[in-house]
Amino acid sequence: MRERFVTYFRLSSVHAKCTLFAWILLAGGFAMAGDAEAQTELSKSGAWKAYTYSEGGKLTCYMYSQPTKKEGNYKKRGDPHAMVTRRRGSKVVEEVSITSGYPYKDKTPIKVKIDGRGFKLGIVQEEHVWADDAAEDKKIVKAMIRGNKLTVRGTSRKDTYSLDSYSLKGFSKTHKAIVKACP
Repeated sequence: MRERFVTYFRLSSVHAKCTLFAWILLAGGFAMAGDAEAQTELSKSGAWKAYTYSEGGKLTCYMYSQPTKKEGNYKKRGDPHAMVTRRRGSKVVEEVSITSGYPYKDKTPIKVKIDGRGFKLGIVQEEHVWADDAAEDKKIVKAMIRGNKLTVRGTSRKDTYSLDSYSLKGFSKTHKAIVKACP
């Protein structure tokens, strides 16, 4: 777990940029920020879209989706999304991340279900969460490849909750595209 946190903090600027890219995409723009080069659309299938970009000469591939259904007792929130990121030359080959659109309650793991099978994302930073280790990421991705529906239940700092449902239609095909581009 300690290695995961070290990697997490080392990659936090990459996470921020990946999240920024997703927000730009969700807003409909394609402008880039920082030292990353322009992103290129890699694949689109079902509810999932994939892109690549190069940063510091290293290729990063990511895929994301937005919920098909949003429930909860919140009054206001940003756009949530689920994302899988692969980086060439990184110890952490593949990462699953979820963004809620609101700051999560501190130190409260987020519950994820894929066709009823439960997983926990325990690294929480503001509105972003990641699995505690690469082994959990691997299990989640494997379940997503085989699954039909992903649900994410989160609690905000204000003790409101959200329950987002994502379609996994197109996940497998889009995932194959990022694996091929970023082996």
